[in-house]
Amino acid sequence: MINDKVKIIADNRAKCICDPCPTYNECMRADTSLLFCVLGKSQNCTFDKKGCLCPECPVKPALGLTKAYYCIRGSEKEQK
Repeated sequence: MINDKVKIIADNRAKCICDPCPTYNECMRADTSLLFCVLGKSQNCTFDKKGCLCPECPVKPALGLTKAYYCIRGSEKEQK
């Protein structure tokens, strides 16, 4: 199971569109936080909800994801 998660992260990290998201901030950039949909919400950063690009992310259909605001609400699994 851990190997599956590592593969998902490796395969999808480059596809992630967190960086241009209006909610993604300097703290997240400094932490190089990405793939909240898989890894869960930001643990080290606080931020304001300013918009969400999750519905447009190419990772979302590739992994069959249905939620949004993963950086705030947690991974797909955490939101179920």
